[in-house]
Amino acid sequence: MKPYELIGYSLFQTSAITAIVSTRIYHGLRPEGTDVPCINYYEFGGSRDRGLESQTFSINCRADTSQQARDLARLVIDLFAGSDGLGVYGTQNGFTVSRASLSNDAGLIPEPDDNIFNAPVDILLINAVETVS
Repeated sequence: MKPYELIGYSLFQTSAITAIVSTRIYHGLRPEGTDVPCINYYEFGGSRDRGLESQTFSINCRADTSQQARDLARLVIDLFAGSDGLGVYGTQNGFTVSRASLSNDAGLIPEPDDNIFNAPVDILLINAVETVS
């Protein structure tokens, strides 16, 4: 499983998220004119070092209201957050999720063209290079 597949699979397997967005979860840019609420996600940084690969993904939670966008973002954070309490948010399918954070409330982005709100969540996945197939 590739990192982007892990994210998509995890989002689609979380009933609290699909109850809100249905099947409107997109890898890459949000298709123009897509109904909200919806999620799109994409990689915006990564590196390889000493047998580990790290990739940062932006998961964009869009909705008609700022509160609904934030609520959806919190569900995404809960999905990727673990409970080891050591700054690592857990492991899913061989991937260590090292950071899951709502950028901050100041990062809530109004999108005036569509009159919607975007609450971006950044997550960092770290995995052994051989984990990726």
